[in-house]
Amino acid sequence: MRLHAEPNQPVRLELLSDRGPQTSEIGEVRFVARQPILDRHERVYGYELLFRAGADAWFMTGDGDEATRSTIDTSLLIGTDSLTDGRRAFINCTRNLLVEELVTVLPRDLSVLEILEDVPADQQVIDACHRLRRAGYLLALDDFEGGDQRLALTDLADIIKVDFRTTTPDQQERLARDYSRRGIAMVAEKIETHDQFKAALDMGYHYFQGYFFCRPVTVVARDLPCLQMNVLRILQTVFEPEYNVVFIERVIKQEPALCYRLLRYLNSAAFGVYPIRSIRHALTMLGQNEIRKWTAIVAAVTLAGRRSSELLVTALARGRFCELLAPEIRENDTDLFLAGMLSLIDAILDQPMSNVLSRLPLSAPCRDALQGGDNRIAQALSLAVACERGDWPALRELCADLNLKDSTTWEAYSEALVWTRAIKANSDLPM
Repeated sequence: MRLHAEPNQPVRLELLSDRGPQTSEIGEVRFVARQPILDRHERVYGYELLFRAGADAWFMTGDGDEATRSTIDTSLLIGTDSLTDGRRAFINCTRNLLVEELVTVLPRDLSVLEILEDVPADQQVIDACHRLRRAGYLLALDDFEGGDQRLALTDLADIIKVDFRTTTPDQQERLARDYSRRGIAMVAEKIETHDQFKAALDMGYHYFQGYFFCRPVTVVARDLPCLQMNVLRILQTVFEPEYNVVFIERVIKQEPALCYRLLRYLNSAAFGVYPIRSIRHALTMLGQNEIRKWTAIVAAVTLAGRRSSELLVTALARGRFCELLAPEIRENDTDLFLAGMLSLIDAILDQPMSNVLSRLPLSAPCRDALQGGDNRIAQALSLAVACERGDWPALRELCADLNLKDSTTWEAYSEALVWTRAIKANSDLPM
């Protein structure tokens, strides 16, 4: 899997896999995880970037300076803009990296420098923070609990992050109240459920980090709206074993909005096969597996409605990542793609996964993976989740179970991010 930049993207990700140890002092292969930070409307504000030098390196030495230097080096190699889709990049900073001002090689308009909890607010650090702010960098205090050794840095902080797993509701509310009044943007970290998200909203937090957006808001026994039912019927028809072009065309045309989006998408630069003159033309030219895949993408966007755009980005990246692993793990590429794409369908529709899957004639291995089974498709899906969350122990174990090389996993995940970005940039899908 050789990765190349789009015409306006300076990065060539192939540099990170095949060029030997000169790409890093601590390993040839770099893993990157992007943890999204959303605003009050569940739109992406930025990503915290987490790097490791290979799946075996999650237990690296406690040298924070080395880890941050690796982060900076990898950001420059890949391109911060490519990693964050032009949004803010939150990067952990140690005392030495702040004082030595090595972080100034990062783009000031995209970077948020996260000052870690073990950084003392001594005079050298304070002076360095003053200089970095004057240079145009935003400063954030990570894992802030109030009354810690960084209290003197709050006068320089643009952003304060509060870990909701290690603080009490009273502490969370007090911190939001006290520092919001001073014009500091507050980030609620480790938000994993919509109840936590709503509580943090009510407390006045501005931004939210966690995977609450990947979960259903409510799981209730209610039927789906007419539009969503029609789209599911189209998906059901496309997934049927019997590929009847005339019948599938008629069913897709019954939902004009989806039909229009599908045609626009198939004619976009992202897809690259054009001109597609009609749904019939697409069905006959592309074949069953490709139509299944692209209909699933457009259907997911249609079904999502006003849900967070990051939900769709994550589903797309999972689908592409799993599909790219097909030759290595010897599973059907369509099943792998659909498992990744549909892994968040319960959150998209706010319905139990079992309810949604009952309407779709998926293959047994794909269905089993989506229902929590233990097969190789499920393992590939778990590997996608580990990559996006930076769960290095799980990533290492799953690579071993699937007999995957670090470089193969990294290239697949990197290519999935590039592919997803291309879809957003070159189609009219509202993501």
